[in-house]
Amino acid sequence: MLTSCDFLGDDEPTDKKETVTLYVSSETGIMSGLTAVEHECMLVKEKGQTSWNPWEFEGITGFTYEKGFDYELLVTKTIHANPPADGGSYSYELIREVSKNGNVAKRGCWVNK
Repeated sequence: MLTSCDFLGDDEPTDKKETVTLYVSSETGIMSGLTAVEHECMLVKEKGQTSWNPWEFEGITGFTYEKGFDYELLVTKTIHANPPADGGSYSYELIREVSKNGNVAKRGCWVNK
């Protein structure tokens, strides 16, 4: 009987990283997490998407959300090959804030910051 082991081979799946543009709304939404308790969240969509998705405020490492501002962000999106059981398949890390625009729609004007 012959057997062989390839100790040098890398058969483990690896995470994939890509740079993507995210848009974050000046308005917030409501979501329910693991506890099924509804709470406030930010609304985010990836470039090319048409609808907003609810995200936890801590959903983008290195980014601090400020209500009332629309953001365009450049981020690294990591697609996890082996996501943790209590986590998501993706993680996001801020590369840079491309724009931050104040939405003062109630007064009928926009403020660039």
